[in-house]
Amino acid sequence: MTKFLRSINLGTRIALLVVVLLMVGIWGLAARVTAVLQNDMEELISDELSVTVKYVGNDMNTDIVFRLEALQRIAAAITPDMLADRARLQGQLAQQEVVRALFDMNLVVVDKQGIIVAEPLDPERVGRSVKERPYFPGAMASGKPVIVSPVTGRVNHINYIPVTVPLRDAAGAIIGMLVDRVPLSESHAFGQLEGVKIGKNGYFLVVSPRDRLIVSATDRSSAMKALPAQGEDPLLDRRLHDGFEGPGITTDALGVEVLTAGRTMPTTGWMLVASVPTKEIFAPIATLKRQVYLSAFLMWLAVMAILQFILSREFARLKVAGDAMRRMTEGKEALAAIPVGQQDEIGNLIGNFNRLATERSRLDTELRGEITERKQAQQALNLAMSRLQALSDRHTKSLEEERRSIAFELHQQTMQELDSLKIQLQRLQPFSSSSAAQVRLRDALVTTRLMQQRVQNLVLGLRPPLLDDFGLLPALDAHCKRQAEAEGWTLHFQPPDAAERPERKVELACFRVVEEALANIARHAKASEVWVDMLPSGNALHLSVRDNGVGFNAAAMHDRVDFGTLGILEMEERIRQVGGRFEIKSSPGKGTVIFTIIPVRSRVSRELEDASVKT
Repeated sequence: MTKFLRSINLGTRIALLVVVLLMVGIWGLAARVTAVLQNDMEELISDELSVTVKYVGNDMNTDIVFRLEALQRIAAAITPDMLADRARLQGQLAQQEVVRALFDMNLVVVDKQGIIVAEPLDPERVGRSVKERPYFPGAMASGKPVIVSPVTGRVNHINYIPVTVPLRDAAGAIIGMLVDRVPLSESHAFGQLEGVKIGKNGYFLVVSPRDRLIVSATDRSSAMKALPAQGEDPLLDRRLHDGFEGPGITTDALGVEVLTAGRTMPTTGWMLVASVPTKEIFAPIATLKRQVYLSAFLMWLAVMAILQFILSREFARLKVAGDAMRRMTEGKEALAAIPVGQQDEIGNLIGNFNRLATERSRLDTELRGEITERKQAQQALNLAMSRLQALSDRHTKSLEEERRSIAFELHQQTMQELDSLKIQLQRLQPFSSSSAAQVRLRDALVTTRLMQQRVQNLVLGLRPPLLDDFGLLPALDAHCKRQAEAEGWTLHFQPPDAAERPERKVELACFRVVEEALANIARHAKASEVWVDMLPSGNALHLSVRDNGVGFNAAAMHDRVDFGTLGILEMEERIRQVGGRFEIKSSPGKGTVIFTIIPVRSRVSRELEDASVKT
């Protein structure tokens, strides 16, 4: 996202920012307004639904109370004598036509043994027992008017609600009961809910919390159906167990989200629940949302069009200035002032560029002068370095020539003179008669031999003859063995099996590096083992000298220029002169490794050889 924003121009970024701000602002305001309206509408409808269910519930409860009072009046008129005289009891019940017409009662008189003693509408049932019916034991035990849970008739399979009122004698003892079997569809009771809707799709339910059963409903087919199991509908569980009557939103058995409110009917203990689909309730809010969002979108388009027009005009000046700046920075045009035009933020930007261009021109002039001076200084430095390197090469060459000359003189003159002296001393021995003279002659001969040995060592150190006569490998082998024997080292010398003989200056550089390295080991390393390895690789010779001595801080030593580091500097310089690479690794307690890569033939020699091959 960050890369994308950086890839687009400033005008587009400003437009996108304004688009986002407008979208968040206008649509956020629209969402807030619709949310507030929806919340207010929900509260209003919830209050209205609560009032409706309260009114309907109270009305139904009043009807039940009236029915119970009528049943109690009828029960009060039935005496024990009438209970014993079935014909008289049938006539007494038949006289209650007004009450029956008012409430559409289906009355049955049952004695305390559960035997039907009177039933005006179906005399054939007289004498049958209802003792096994679910409502009989509870009604007899309570001794109060009881509205029992709905049951289904055995013969006609009609769903009805038994309403029982106890029959008492003069002493108040229960002698039977008066039963009114109220059909669920009875219009003066719960049947008045059938077909009654709230709005288009709202409905009522009368539920029995104890039985978790639908007693009556707007939809007749829902009567006598079980409610969802406990835990499936938390709001319904709260109504059934806690008696909660307030409004709330839940999902009904059909999966429709509904707003519900409840009302408990104290006479029966049942609850009247009114439900209205939220989609129907909030349909006006949905319409309002669409209108608000459409208005917000149109407003956003209008603002964007105005913004685009203004930005296009303002950024046109900036584009002209930017194109001119780009041509100047690319070198297509000389740095020059750009016309400012209007004095605003863009004019200030152009003015700052003009001041920057003026300062840049001044700095360019000064920089060109400084670059010229630096080039001259660099040329002088390069010349000095070339002269210094030439001087170093000449010094090294002169040093080797001087060593060679001194070695030649020592070998050819001094050694011959010492040989002559030794011969003369040996000839004098027969002429010495005294023992003291003999002793002195022997001492003189020993001294002469020691002087010859020392001169021989000087000659080998200055310029070993093996190097000139037989090459690098024999010279290194002899020198390493002689140094190891003198210092008591364990030497590991590994020369190559067969290799091309390097140029003489390369051989001399390799020999001097090994010579200096072994001398440093003898002076400082306190080593017991020394490894000298040579490995040819193509046109290069890999040479390494390693010891197991005390080591030193190579990084710190490299930055010093004193007597202790002159040997290292000399080795580096010798390897540089033959075009090689020198590296030294060491740390306290871990020994020292000197590694070099030296070309067997110099670049000039290789070019001459290649030219001869082509020819």
